Amino acid sequence: MNNTIVITQERMAGWLMFNRFHKVDEKVDLKDSGRRIYIFKDSPQLREAMGRYNEFKNRL
Repeated sequence: MNNTIVITQERMAGWLMFNRFHKVDEKVDLKDSGRRIYIFKDSPQLREAMGRYNEFKNRL
């Protein structure tokens, strides 16, 4: 998939969806069948939201 980003952290994926980014797909992680990966369309706005999540998480 072109122009996509894979998110392996469920909380990060939840934050992005909470901020109105739609996941393109969700799959089982091939390295660990107990986990899921979340695929989003990559954009500068998505990267900015990811940065805001990391700032928010570090304040807790």
